[in-house]
Amino acid sequence: MKCFGTHSGFATLAGSVAALFVLGVSHSPAFDPEAVARLKAKPACSGCDLSNVSLPDAYLPGAILTNANLAGADLSGANLNGADFSGANLVGADLSGAVLKYVIMTGADLTDATLVETQLAGANLHGADLSGALFEGANLRGARFANAVVSGANFTSANLEYAEGLESLLADVKLCNTRMPDGAVNKSGC
Repeated sequence: MKCFGTHSGFATLAGSVAALFVLGVSHSPAFDPEAVARLKAKPACSGCDLSNVSLPDAYLPGAILTNANLAGADLSGANLNGADFSGANLVGADLSGAVLKYVIMTGADLTDATLVETQLAGANLHGADLSGALFEGANLRGARFANAVVSGANFTSANLEYAEGLESLLADVKLCNTRMPDGAVNKSGC
């Protein structure tokens, strides 16, 4: 599987990758160590298997990870501003504290993902499956949710101000101290 991109010089990612291999961080049998090396060299790895990879605090703005398998991945604290996760599998991934402003996650599967205190302002979540995802304290200001699935998601203390396409989806989610699209604070689930 080839990966293409135009960026280089990812010192933070290199350090994370070095820690991954030097410290012997465990990974699933399906994990492709060469995918991490390709991602380190160029921030593009469409269709790569990065399941259960541990890259906390990685620096990958603009990364192209379309259709990548990131199930169970630890990307907590990572900078992925403007990244493209279209069709990616992020089931159970930890994106806590990650910076994902203006990311594209159309059709991505974030079922049961952890996005506590994650920056998702302006994110395109069109058609994404966010079932059971934890968005506690997340900033989703101006995010687009058209045709997304949010059943069972937790938006406690999240900022949904100016979010689009979410109004009809909120029947089966947890809202507590949640800033709604109209700016009002919803405390219905507290």
